[in-house]
Amino acid sequence: MNWDRLTLAFRIPAFRWIWASSLAGAAGFQPFMIGQGWLLWELTASPFMVGLAPALGAASNLILNPFWGLMSDRLDRRKLMIVSQSVMGLAILVLGILVVNDMVQIWHVLILSVIQRMGMSLQRTAGKPFTFSVVGRKAFMNATAAHFLTSQGAGLVGPISAGFIIKSFGTGYLFLILGFIILMGVLALFRVQSVPIKNRATKSFIQDFREALKFVKNDTSLRAILWTVLVTESLGYSTWSMFPVVAVSLLGGDSVTLGLLGTFRGLGGVLGALSVSSFGDIKLKGSILWGGAFLFGLALIAFSFSRDAYLSYALVSCIGIVAVIYDIQANTLLLSLCPEEMRGRIMAIYGIVMTGIGFGSLGMGAVAGWLGVNWAIFGGGSLVTTNALAHMHMAPVVNRQAQKD
Repeated sequence: MNWDRLTLAFRIPAFRWIWASSLAGAAGFQPFMIGQGWLLWELTASPFMVGLAPALGAASNLILNPFWGLMSDRLDRRKLMIVSQSVMGLAILVLGILVVNDMVQIWHVLILSVIQRMGMSLQRTAGKPFTFSVVGRKAFMNATAAHFLTSQGAGLVGPISAGFIIKSFGTGYLFLILGFIILMGVLALFRVQSVPIKNRATKSFIQDFREALKFVKNDTSLRAILWTVLVTESLGYSTWSMFPVVAVSLLGGDSVTLGLLGTFRGLGGVLGALSVSSFGDIKLKGSILWGGAFLFGLALIAFSFSRDAYLSYALVSCIGIVAVIYDIQANTLLLSLCPEEMRGRIMAIYGIVMTGIGFGSLGMGAVAGWLGVNWAIFGGGSLVTTNALAHMHMAPVVNRQAQKD
């Protein structure tokens, strides 16, 4: 593994602070999703309700993402990152207080989940274009891989830690710890200087967003990438929300089993992020994008048939590897193939597409309640694989564009 390539983005001091903030956010968010799903399962014992919380967050982001993108192309992106991460931490902290004091109700969980998702959406919309401006085009894929390394590294340690904390102390104390960690990460962003936006958007909000939609509509590559993101995220990544059901119903386990599923998924994600980082930059980004999505779907299909905990841990590790490799390429390509002044709006469109995870979670929960969670995961994996095959012909075109640009 080439150390110089692996640490390409870390040679930029400002990126190291951005990465530290990202690490704190990821360390809080990953276990939070485990805790939220477990809390809803304890309160309702309903797969549908487990999927409803991320679905409501997705619905709110579907409405607000255009506004986030326009703000990102007009306002100081660093300050937007500070505000958004603060909102995320405070929402989780409030939920923890409610649970510890035995005051929590289902509607509390759902509302605070929506607020937390809103903060996360704004963080993503402003944060990725800001990172691109800080590190530049050549180091951006490496920086993206480093961000995924934080989230997957947190996924490696966080879920199993969350499982043990839930079992020993309950979900309330877990949320208190996570909220504090996320808020601590805000401090790192105060060490980074803002980067002015060239050709800042100045038209009306509607005109500016229409301009971005028109740009995507006329760009075949961007359309293909965004469609693949929609299918893969909504039918693949939504599987994570079903982990509580898988742990109990298919594997006969408990909160520790749930934590181990998340941990082994994180282990795969770390390996995937490290493999991409070690290249510094990759020329065949399109081929890796659709190839990764294809393997992601196949791994989900295999996972749906497993009833053995150890086999499931191995399979979910494979899922983590290919999912992260695919996702890094998708993020890198979307920002590399559009102009700097439009990156906030492109990430807003990406955020709208990403709401498919929430709606996919709702669909997963509905299908799991009807046919069983194994068939829900099998169906999602099959459609992810089919879509990747259908778009594989776009890979050479995207490869050439990425190298040229």
